[in-house]
Amino acid sequence: MTTLEANTPLPKLLGYGGAIPFVGLALLVHMLANHQDVMRHALLGYGACIVSFVGAVHWGIWLATNGKRAAGILWSVVPSIAAWVVLSVNDQLSCLAMAAVLVSCLIADFRFRQLGDLPQWYVRMRITLTTVGALSLIAGSFGA
Repeated sequence: MTTLEANTPLPKLLGYGGAIPFVGLALLVHMLANHQDVMRHALLGYGACIVSFVGAVHWGIWLATNGKRAAGILWSVVPSIAAWVVLSVNDQLSCLAMAAVLVSCLIADFRFRQLGDLPQWYVRMRITLTTVGALSLIAGSFGA
């Protein structure tokens, strides 16, 4: 499979830019005490979107390899289903659960990297972004 080079700026710009809502919403959970539940729900929803996105990457890999990686397409739907379950039980602990789902996606990406499905630069970027996202979700689970 042809991969993007490590110096491709657009995926990095979009990826790191995607961390801004995580950090911003986690801060707003603490800064807007009267709207804490709304901000926490927004943070949780954003986490669900990102988890679904990182799962969908594997659907794209399956398409790009003409269906040669069945494990990837099977995995690709797991994060969005897990996010949906977490959203269905919306409470203060949901942000912790979403952080766990996000970290689980990274662990799966380590395995897919070993199979050669993901470039090393992507996994390195995912480590940073998952750390920011998970810490933001954890911080957002505890109010002011």
